[in-house]
Amino acid sequence: MVKCDNCGVDVPDSFELCPNCGKSLKSSKEKEEPSSQQSDLGRCEKCGSQLAEGVVFCPACGSKVTQPPKPEKTSQRFCSKCGQAIEEDATFCPECGANVFTGEDSEYNQINEDNRSFIEKINFNAIVLPTIVSLVVAIILSLIGLFVGFSWFSFILAVILSVGFFAGTIDNEANATISGLIVGIILGIIENPLVEFMFGAFAAGFYEGFFGGHLLVLTVISVIVGYVSNRYLKEYIINIAEKIGIPWI
Repeated sequence: MVKCDNCGVDVPDSFELCPNCGKSLKSSKEKEEPSSQQSDLGRCEKCGSQLAEGVVFCPACGSKVTQPPKPEKTSQRFCSKCGQAIEEDATFCPECGANVFTGEDSEYNQINEDNRSFIEKINFNAIVLPTIVSLVVAIILSLIGLFVGFSWFSFILAVILSVGFFAGTIDNEANATISGLIVGIILGIIENPLVEFMFGAFAAGFYEGFFGGHLLVLTVISVIVGYVSNRYLKEYIINIAEKIGIPWI
């Protein structure tokens, strides 16, 4: 509808002259036009009258309004943390609760995570691959250390380096502690066999008689390192792991 400049009567947009006073409506239409370009989707296809949003029939001519199809979305957004498809205007992922822009857990998730008990946090599926890799690296470092220095300190350094890094890539400190426990126990069990592998049975017997076994020491150190690494150094370790392409990050 357009208001006539001369008499003030509301006239349908399809009229060129005011039916009340006969004055041209051209100047009135120019004043009514919005500054930005109008979309044809808001006008009646039959008479050209402006339509309110959601109307079914044109109030000027009574014809049924054809609703235009909604434009399809050309792009889909995904959570930067878990990869879940999300709505265009979403800030937090409906799947994992993380901020879709930063990947960080929401304050609510962080509070819930802190309130969970140690047992509730344990997820063995999350520690299988990091633990295997950590153990393999610990064995390799132990062999290198034995070759260089032939000392039981080789196993201590191997545990600190391997568990200290890979435990920091695990999702929480409970799983990191379990991973450290497993690596420490296994490395402690195979300590003497590794010495025998490197230097033979005689050297292994001398090593065991002189140094003894270190199963308990390696286990305790590995557990402590796993917890501390994940609890306090996780952010720094994750940054490094992402740069070198650790597959489970």
